[in-house]
Amino acid sequence: MSIQILGTDGNPITSRDVDGSASNFIYANGKLVFSGSYTNGTGDTLNWSTIADKIGSDQCISCAISTQTIGNNYVAQGGVATAITSWIVRCQTPGALSELATGSYPSGITGDTVTFSAVFRKLL
Repeated sequence: MSIQILGTDGNPITSRDVDGSASNFIYANGKLVFSGSYTNGTGDTLNWSTIADKIGSDQCISCAISTQTIGNNYVAQGGVATAITSWIVRCQTPGALSELATGSYPSGITGDTVTFSAVFRKLL
């Protein structure tokens, strides 16, 4: 189970992917890359601490995920009270939009272009 958080160009996230100009919030945009295996019923961990040094925050408020593949669906689960290391992404497969079965990620997900837009609370 592994979700890699990258910048918008697919390289490691940098300051070009982060906007801290707002008074109380930091906005980050990039790509999510899935590898390894998925566990049905629990999803896969989205660990924001892997980019904490770039965003300067320890609290993610919201995350929107979009995809370029028709049919795949990704849902970020977490909120203000969720630890930055404990966000979850649930994956749904095309068709009936049922949750992905336990096992290795299929090529339709590992090869998908999945983008995110996240909001973090600024440390004041």
